[in-house]
Amino acid sequence: MENPLYIGLSRQIALRRQLEVVANNIANMNTVGFRADRMLFEAAIERAGRKSTEEVAFTIDRATYTDTQAGPMRQTGNPLDVAIDGDGWLRVDTPEGERFTRDGRMARSEAGQLVTISGHAVLDDGGLPIDLPAETAAIEISPEGRISADGAPLARIGVVRFADEQSMTRQADGLFASDQPQQAAGARIVQGMLESANVRPIVEMSRMMELTRDYQSVTKMIEEGQELLRGAISRLGRPAQGA
Repeated sequence: MENPLYIGLSRQIALRRQLEVVANNIANMNTVGFRADRMLFEAAIERAGRKSTEEVAFTIDRATYTDTQAGPMRQTGNPLDVAIDGDGWLRVDTPEGERFTRDGRMARSEAGQLVTISGHAVLDDGGLPIDLPAETAAIEISPEGRISADGAPLARIGVVRFADEQSMTRQADGLFASDQPQQAAGARIVQGMLESANVRPIVEMSRMMELTRDYQSVTKMIEEGQELLRGAISRLGRPAQGA
C-alpha cells in the first residue's frame, strides 16, 4: 500500500525541482545573455514484490543542463555594447579568476579599463585588460573584435569557446566558470547590439501552469493515499468482535 505514496513523493520532488528551474528562467527572461536551464528525468524501475512482474517506477531528477541556443539580438546604439554572433564567450577577470559571459554590456572604468556592467575587466585575446584612452570621440569594434579609438588600434577582445559547454558552471552576474578555453575562430562581434535571453516567456509561463496543476494533482493523490493508509491502520487496530 505504501508504494503509491513513494511513487507520488518521487514525482512531487521532481515537479518541485522543475518549478524552481522554470521560475528561475522566467525571472531572467530580461537578463542580457541569459541561457535557460532545462531538466532531464529518468524512470527508475524497482521490484515491489517477489515476482518479476511486480514493479514500480520512480521519477528521478537526473540532471540540469543549459540550453545553448543563442537568444535574439537587439540594437542599442551604444558603441560599447557587443553581442556575439556564433559559438563564443567573452573573457573577463574577476576576484575568483577568469570567467566567461555572453553579456556584452561594457563601459570605461575610472581607471580607464574596459569593464563589464558588473565592473569586471574585459580581457583581450592574450588575457590582459584593455585600456581605453580618455577623451576618445569614437570607439569602433570590428567583427573580429578589434577595438580602435579614433582610428588608432588598441586591442582585440578575447572571445573563446568550449568543446563541452555543458561542463561550464553557472555563477552570479551572468558569469560561467570552465577550464580549457579555445579560440572561437568562427564567432563574430556585433557592435551596438546585445543578446537577449533565450527564454520564451509564453512557453515558460504555460509550462509553469502545467507543472503547478501536476504538482497539485500529485499532492492530492498522496493525501488520499495517506488517508487510506490511516484507515487501514485504524481498522487493523480494532479488537475483533466477540474476542
